[in-house]
Amino acid sequence: ADFSAVSAHKAGMAARGVKLSYTAYIVKAAAEAMAVAPAINGRWEKDRIAVSPTIDIGVGTALGEKGLVVPVVKDAGKLSLEQIGARLDDLTRRARDGQLERSEVSGGSFTISNHGVSGSLLAAPIILHQGQAAILGIGKLEKRVIVRESAGQDAILVRPLAYVTLTIDHRVVDGHQTNAWLTRFVEILER
Repeated sequence: ADFSAVSAHKAGMAARGVKLSYTAYIVKAAAEAMAVAPAINGRWEKDRIAVSPTIDIGVGTALGEKGLVVPVVKDAGKLSLEQIGARLDDLTRRARDGQLERSEVSGGSFTISNHGVSGSLLAAPIILHQGQAAILGIGKLEKRVIVRESAGQDAILVRPLAYVTLTIDHRVVDGHQTNAWLTRFVEILER
């Protein structure tokens, strides 16, 4: 995914005094992408597939030597980008201070693993949380050379890119749904 548009928007927001993390943009894009493949926001239960009525996105948060915790941005589908950013900042701060309530680390319908913050380019995280249908992996954001068409000609450009992966439970979703979701997710980030 090309993060040029996100980087520009993030810089514009910062100039207005609104600090947003890349993760806030990722959560917002993930929530919006659910519209094209709602089953991605589902889970496998003992005898059926259940699609969550709300988009509750867990975000893997490293705690150093204390391991990892996954605070959940509840009802992310109804939140603005700024609201998501504020919730993430609060949840992350309290996670690192060991102050999260049990309800803030449960009930997620989808999970994001931003493994790129530790330098990993590509990974396919495994779904571990309560039978969720999918988990999104975001690799390291770094400048890379790509070829794009500009004015009818191929152009070599340098852009901030990150690999994105979606690991799924095939009992809940298929390749068509996965590709539709990933395509929409990347489109949202790039626009």
